[in-house]
Amino acid sequence: MSFEQLIEIEDQGRLAGVLHLPPRSMRPCPLVIYCPGKNGERYEVHRLAVKFARSLAEKGIAFLRFDYYGMGLSDGFYHQMTTSTKVSNVIKAYEFATSIPGIDKDSISYLGFSDGARIALMSAIQTKVEKILLWSPLFYEFGGNYPNNMHPRFTRHPKENNILVMPWAGLWVSMDFYRDLQSIDIEAVLRAYTGKSLVIYGDDDPLIKEEFEYIKTNQQSLYKNDPEHQVTVIKDAGHLFTSVNFETQLMNRSYCWLKECLVTSRG
Repeated sequence: MSFEQLIEIEDQGRLAGVLHLPPRSMRPCPLVIYCPGKNGERYEVHRLAVKFARSLAEKGIAFLRFDYYGMGLSDGFYHQMTTSTKVSNVIKAYEFATSIPGIDKDSISYLGFSDGARIALMSAIQTKVEKILLWSPLFYEFGGNYPNNMHPRFTRHPKENNILVMPWAGLWVSMDFYRDLQSIDIEAVLRAYTGKSLVIYGDDDPLIKEEFEYIKTNQQSLYKNDPEHQVTVIKDAGHLFTSVNFETQLMNRSYCWLKECLVTSRG
């Protein structure tokens, strides 16, 4: 029987998370650390992270999912979030995970969903993790489509007058978020990662299509689709894999890759 445990990680404040562990007979075991997207939380859309975590734990792979600072049940407010604070949170989660008895420190992978891919990639480079799994990866921040082509403007936060924020998906995103993002050389980050990877996305994903208009995937190792950098395209799937069929394909392909990279490699 697998185990689920509520945990807290310290970074800026308390980060709320859940640790999924395989049965004791299957430990020591590999571990996956989940990196949600821009406004994602530890359970994810249609509880995708929960389902995948429980499935992996039954198969002998531990899973750690948590809310970034300013998200979900963690401390802080959303406008205090930046790419750099998220990467810091993930690094603290990694340090926490490597202290857990029964976790194989040499068999850890990050899983990044949507622009959580950027977080997973940057965290992997800083922690020297050499295996990353990326779902619907978005490495850049594009404008997207706005009603009547009216772009939202920065305004002063209603409760913190000294902070400039912009409305986004019912949340306040700070100017600091965009300043921080502009300071990151994404091209350099993509070139710096030298480990193994699996990218999975749907061919009916408008966000992926928008990103592919701006980046040259043939120049990025993550999109080579060779033994070290594999790519799987799920036919007719959108950004969030919102059907039983798409979800099943996503999780089955992900598990097969994790089994090959994390379990089989351990002997």
